[in-house]
Amino acid sequence: MNSKDSINKSARNHYLTEFKRSNDPSSVFGGHVDIVGRHIVDIMKKEDLTHDQAYASLQYTYNLIQYEANFLRLN
Repeated sequence: MNSKDSINKSARNHYLTEFKRSNDPSSVFGGHVDIVGRHIVDIMKKEDLTHDQAYASLQYTYNLIQYEANFLRLN
């Protein structure tokens, strides 16, 4: 692993452990994460979820991603 990869990995770990509203995920993970995030919020709006339902859906999604980590490309 070169130093740039090491810095990126460190930045990702920091982002994931120290999440704040001011963090810019696209600067760490690339612009596509913003697009996917907006799609997810649009789906939640279309489904007319409450805040609690949306949060529960995200928690379920997080758990599902952990379960399926062996099948997803998680670099």
